[in-house]
Amino acid sequence: MIKYVFIQNDPFLLPKVLDKYLREFSDTTAGVNIQSVAQGKRTVLQTAWDLYQLYGFNYFQWKVRRYIIKKMLAKVHNDILGSTKQCHSVAAVARKYGVEVTQSVDVNSDEFLAHLRDKGVEFIVSISGTQMYRKKLRDQTAAGIVNCHGALLPKYRGLMPSFWTLANDEKEGGVSVHFVDKKLDNGPIVVQKRYRIHPHDTLEDVMARSKDLAAEAIIECVRLVEAGNPPLLENPEDCSTHFSMPGPEDVRRFRRAGHQFR
Repeated sequence: MIKYVFIQNDPFLLPKVLDKYLREFSDTTAGVNIQSVAQGKRTVLQTAWDLYQLYGFNYFQWKVRRYIIKKMLAKVHNDILGSTKQCHSVAAVARKYGVEVTQSVDVNSDEFLAHLRDKGVEFIVSISGTQMYRKKLRDQTAAGIVNCHGALLPKYRGLMPSFWTLANDEKEGGVSVHFVDKKLDNGPIVVQKRYRIHPHDTLEDVMARSKDLAAEAIIECVRLVEAGNPPLLENPEDCSTHFSMPGPEDVRRFRRAGHQFR
């Protein structure tokens, strides 16, 4: 089964997730499409401003400094020197395994749909993707599109599930790999995995734990789909909760629950 990966251009945790996936499936993965960190129609600058307002100066500047360092390491070690011993970007991971990289602005465009058809793509894996996948894309992907969402669906659909899980003082979190349909985070679930949340876990702790579990869940999902007729869990909309970008009161509630960003 020929596969294609859609993944966010995040240098922190996603290179490790992609590395684990490609270690298993690089020979049947036709390409990796790297998507902007900005959600939907928002620009990177708008997204950065949203995060600054959410996180405050201290955590935001710490995150930005780490981002710049990661980008510099990727440029020097991976791009200029050509080293893949330690990959600091998802693009470097793809190159390590000899998998083609694309950076299409719109994966629903006729041009990109034709590219996928030319590659014979039958199955798409979305890892923290930031685009909606429209009907034409879904219809031409014979085995479907799966998305890895960092929460125990049907709860916590939408943005920043790790934050909301902590803000609501949940005792466990998880990841769900589900088929994509026309609604956000709505399709039937192929694999769901859980982890415990400890009283003083930070957002960084939970995001790292979630991404480690995501790699396992994605690999398990792909194997089930390749085997045919995977068992599915319901993802009922009437039991769902939806969340968007947190506001100041949400951050205060997050802190009252005993959590910090890092």
